[in-house]
Amino acid sequence: MPAGTFHIVDRGDHRVLTVAGRDYRTYYSERVLRLLIERKGESRAALYLDFKRTRGELFLGPLFTWLRARGAAKLTLLEVGCSFGHMTEYVADQPEVTSVYGFDTDPAFVAITRAKVEELGLRSVREVQQLSNEQTCTLPYPDAAFDVVLVAGVIEHLPARTRRRQVDEYYRVLAPGGHIAILDTPNRWFPLETHSVGLPLVQFFPAPVAYRYARLLRRRAFGDVPYAEFVADGTGWRNATLAECLPSRGADRVQDVTEAAGYGWRFFRNTARSRVRRALLPLFAVTVAALRAAGQSPSLCLPYLNLLFQWPR
Repeated sequence: MPAGTFHIVDRGDHRVLTVAGRDYRTYYSERVLRLLIERKGESRAALYLDFKRTRGELFLGPLFTWLRARGAAKLTLLEVGCSFGHMTEYVADQPEVTSVYGFDTDPAFVAITRAKVEELGLRSVREVQQLSNEQTCTLPYPDAAFDVVLVAGVIEHLPARTRRRQVDEYYRVLAPGGHIAILDTPNRWFPLETHSVGLPLVQFFPAPVAYRYARLLRRRAFGDVPYAEFVADGTGWRNATLAECLPSRGADRVQDVTEAAGYGWRFFRNTARSRVRRALLPLFAVTVAALRAAGQSPSLCLPYLNLLFQWPR
């Protein structure tokens, strides 16, 4: 098959997407596949097809295990940043969840998720809104409206000028006793930026210096990227701190159940797959022990933040 082309065959109960001579079987419709390819490009589209399992189960499995063990039922959930809708699908399948509300600032992702809700019959999903960045600073939901707020791979993309207001909104709409899961968020204090640029300490440099650094050592990825695009809202290379994942008021009252629920250090250790990560686990274990001895969160030394907090009753 020539480069720059793809092909979709409808087999009735499934579709086959062919890209660069490789076939990918999926239950998604041709409409969803074309929307995805338009948004992410054909070379990356196939990566998303199994995200419900590979990312949904991986990141949300511990959350629902924790909630079930506490007798959770009839939950109303807010998904911040629906992206491709893979986690929307996952939470819609959970019997404890009766109502799902979601939003994204990306119109293409909103269109994809809405199409999936319609075609897959995700009846618990009440709405998927498209909001501007400014609108996410004052969410269109009442106080204490949600039992669970899900924020996966989002906070690092929020503009610095509005990030504090946006995160505070996530806590405003969280009900007393409710849980907020902040997952797959690259940790600014980890020395190697592994999310966007992939260079040591780049997240700490002034933007012009970081740009030159990226173009010098990541020439293939950033050689042709304009400066305005490199520093645009949503690029995410500055990552996020644990403090930015907490509310500006009442952080001392938030109950951190990260480790008890299987996230944080436990999650990092249990999901270590690469040879390098497994080899470094003893070093991380020593650092985690030191942080605990100092009364600090083990997550501070990890490359990604996977956090679970409970809002006080």
